[in-house]
Amino acid sequence: MEALRCLVVDDEPLAVEVLVGYVQRTPGLVLAASGTDPIAAFRTLEAGAVDVVFTDIRMPELSGLQLIKLAQGKCRFVISSAHAEHAIDGFELDVVDYLLKPVRYERFLLAVDKLRARSSVAPEPNTPDHFFLKSGHEVVRIDHTDVTHISAMRDYVAVHTRNKGRILSLEHLRDLEQRLPADRYCRIHRSHMVALHAIVRVERDHVVLAGTHLPISEGYAKRFRAVLGR
Repeated sequence: MEALRCLVVDDEPLAVEVLVGYVQRTPGLVLAASGTDPIAAFRTLEAGAVDVVFTDIRMPELSGLQLIKLAQGKCRFVISSAHAEHAIDGFELDVVDYLLKPVRYERFLLAVDKLRARSSVAPEPNTPDHFFLKSGHEVVRIDHTDVTHISAMRDYVAVHTRNKGRILSLEHLRDLEQRLPADRYCRIHRSHMVALHAIVRVERDHVVLAGTHLPISEGYAKRFRAVLGR
């Protein structure tokens, strides 16, 4: 079996150092890249030179779960986190293993065994073409291709669609963002998330949709441009 090319990303330098050391001392693993910047890690993944990613969950600009959603189908993932409460979210995204910090080398080796037991071919993503949203007393099915953008409105979220108009829900924007596929949507502002297919063009500080201009805030600009490959 060919050596597995590994990428390590964590916003804590010491955590990166520990996992890099484990990778380098383990036969059958090679270090492809490492660092504390999840945006840079995503760009490395886009280049296609990685078989497995060891990632933290809570990182600025791009969380580990968001990184996994963006890269599903490209490689395998192992989560390394101090927070056990995210384990279910991770396994729902088909991560190979969930390591709790501080990670012991013996536990790291168990994760490596699981990696080797998996097929060397990355799985095809199986993303539904729709999602469901509770609106008033109804649960509405919404096709991803019908959505243009999603906005926060005080206690509501408004899903703007081409064919069904504006659909209101009491769900918070941050919770809906976690439910939606990251290869279809991207947060561009604390109050706005855009459907990538609906973008007409991107200007310096705003996104142009058909008949709508949405602002891009500084806090989300770097991640948004990384998703666009710019």
